[in-house]
Amino acid sequence: MATTDEILSIVTAALFAALFVQFCIRFARSKWGIYAFIIFFCSIRIVAYILRAYLAVMNEGLAKGKTIEHDYPNYVSILITQMVMVSIGAIFILLLMARLYHSILPKMRHHAGHERGRFESTLVDRTRLFMLPVIACIIVGAVFASPDYSADQQNIGLICRKVGVIGLFLYALVFLAAAGIYRRRYPEAKRSFMICEVVTGLFVVSLIYKIVATFSAAALNNLTVYYIFSPLVELIALCFLCVDLQLHFLGRPEDKV
Repeated sequence: MATTDEILSIVTAALFAALFVQFCIRFARSKWGIYAFIIFFCSIRIVAYILRAYLAVMNEGLAKGKTIEHDYPNYVSILITQMVMVSIGAIFILLLMARLYHSILPKMRHHAGHERGRFESTLVDRTRLFMLPVIACIIVGAVFASPDYSADQQNIGLICRKVGVIGLFLYALVFLAAAGIYRRRYPEAKRSFMICEVVTGLFVVSLIYKIVATFSAAALNNLTVYYIFSPLVELIALCFLCVDLQLHFLGRPEDKV
């Protein structure tokens, strides 16, 4: 009989798959790169929760006294891959936010006669560069979480995961603050920046949970808390992105940014 974790993992993967199809259709119609970031994020989440369901099946077998010695290397590889995908997914949302700001800020600045701000010239234009250390910490942390490593190495991995997730959280806070500032500065684009604010805020909530989970195993092992503050919050954020983003961030088709 399937466990609760298996069922919830499969349902979660199916919900992300439904959003994946929705954004694939939009991308096919518009060829707008913003949708590619959302599609990639959904893909990561689909694979991550399919892997989680598979791990739940293997863990159920272990609980019943079965051995997985013949499949142990595969089990460890899947465990590491799943951890990386769950942790690294939020990076693509921040990259998405950066592209949304990049699509609307030049137009807003031109109309208002403003100069480029520090936020736009650093985090928006060089988001990938700033994300590299975070990505490295998350990957190293997930690899060293393997049972094959010593306790000291696993502690190093845990520290790396904490640094990576906290780094993501701090970047997200900056993006969240920027959304509020721009919403007040450019009232004519209030709805556009409100979308950024809500989506970033929801991912901040998810990242807060991930930070707590790196310090407390109880938070990670509680399925109700996990599915509410991780996939559910992310799914709600993606639903806000289902609005006509091109209308809000690019305006009319003839409006070039």
